[in-house]
Amino acid sequence: MKKVIRCKNVNNRKILALLIVQVVLGVAPVLMLIAFVGLELYEHKVLAIITIILIFLCNTAYMITARRYNILNSGRRGEKQLYKTLKKLDTSGYVFVNLPIRYKGGRSEADALVIGEKGVVIIEVKNHSGTITGNWKSEKWTQTKFYSKGKTTVCEMENPIKQMRRQRDIVKSIFNAAGEDVWVDTVLYFSNENVRLKLNVRETDYVCMGSRELLSFLKTHKTNRTISPEKMKKYKEILNEARMKI
Repeated sequence: MKKVIRCKNVNNRKILALLIVQVVLGVAPVLMLIAFVGLELYEHKVLAIITIILIFLCNTAYMITARRYNILNSGRRGEKQLYKTLKKLDTSGYVFVNLPIRYKGGRSEADALVIGEKGVVIIEVKNHSGTITGNWKSEKWTQTKFYSKGKTTVCEMENPIKQMRRQRDIVKSIFNAAGEDVWVDTVLYFSNENVRLKLNVRETDYVCMGSRELLSFLKTHKTNRTISPEKMKKYKEILNEARMKI
């Protein structure tokens, strides 16, 4: 039976802080508007202008903060879905969740890393919805959302294939520094059921949609090497030691 090791999620504090900031920015304009009317600040030209500017700035800051909060919170929902999925994985070995990794100048965080008898796999989860368009070598991918009444929004996202490649290089460097030659694969997991993919990727760029597809990939994933229980434990200890130093 696998052992799940949950590491500290650094985004939880950011999400809480952004929520608090949103509340403050949402209440502040209301209080200023009450003061504007109750204290008759509109009769003082300078104070009136300052109050109006402050209300505008608060509203602008609120929209920026809300957007950042929604992005991080969406990512957290995807990570929770990934955790629930990995708990269903019926295999021996170890699973790291939110694993911080760093080697020399490189630093990142793997959403999940699975150490099993069939190999080591890094999982990157994306909770995006809409249509995702991109290819393996581009720097940015495009997310397009379609709404009612013909409204469409388009935004860019970092190429997760390249992001996973950097994570794989860091993990391999950690193992190499410990004297272990370990093959590491990566898989991109889209957790949102309302997503459509239009991707041009290579055969070695593994992409899964939904929990069933991810579990199927992890169960059938094979490399040219089989990892013994002793090696799996050693790999787990190497990564544990590395994350404790961050």
